[in-house]
Amino acid sequence: MKEPKRRWSDSVIRPIKKTLLGDESYHGLDLKPEDVVVAPIGEVMADLCALPWDAWCGYVFAREPLNGKLSDVKRYKLMRRARECGIEWAQHCAERFSTHSPRKIAEELGAEIRFDKVPQGQDRVLFAEYVEPNSIFIYDDALEKTRRLIGDDAVRRSIGKGVHPCDVLMAHEVFHLLEFQNKEKIWTQTYRETIHVGPITHRSSLVVLGEIASMGFASELLDIEYNPYAFDILMTWAYSPAAGMTLYDEVMGYHPRFGRIDKTTAGDSSAEASGSTQDCKG
Repeated sequence: MKEPKRRWSDSVIRPIKKTLLGDESYHGLDLKPEDVVVAPIGEVMADLCALPWDAWCGYVFAREPLNGKLSDVKRYKLMRRARECGIEWAQHCAERFSTHSPRKIAEELGAEIRFDKVPQGQDRVLFAEYVEPNSIFIYDDALEKTRRLIGDDAVRRSIGKGVHPCDVLMAHEVFHLLEFQNKEKIWTQTYRETIHVGPITHRSSLVVLGEIASMGFASELLDIEYNPYAFDILMTWAYSPAAGMTLYDEVMGYHPRFGRIDKTTAGDSSAEASGSTQDCKG
């Protein structure tokens, strides 16, 4: 199996150092750890898991390199379509392979799965990643730290009794495998946005669509009614509560220096998940 290569990533696979130190391509909350007031993780997850999907739109698209070229209306439209794409493929896989287990689906698709402690020889913190053509890496260090947080009763109530981080990570990466195997027909790979740069017009793919769709895939496969992007904050928190709280504030539209930002969202509120999958490591 090949070792993971560096690649652009978001969601639950984003390097923690980008949250703590920032990077030139991301313009989120510019806060230092000492500026962050950390709330109890149980309260944080209760808030996040109660949010409708559309409430995540600003947070999600902030990680898209072409975000500045998109209108709010376009962002909401793309987010909904990407989520639908993930749901459609989850339903297709569940029917084709007669299972909702992300690991079993990965194996049926020919994936090589490896559980390593941490990424090898790379200065980054990752939760999981897909490496072309068929390798999925899940990192135990992230899982072990997250399991400690899930020991909190309030956290467990919010994410759902039968929902396991390993399953969420596996499902996320399985969708990226599906994207690679179905480049000519999966919407996240075929969609192009018309971008205008002065007099020049070109059609470009949007990386964030695959990340959104992978969350839709995971939510459908694992019967999670809230947005699995909540695990982005939970697993970041496991490494640094200050970093996790910074992401939480960003999602909720709150900046300690400027107060709460008025955010208008649409969609139905979510209910508590009731998935019953076993941890993907068995």
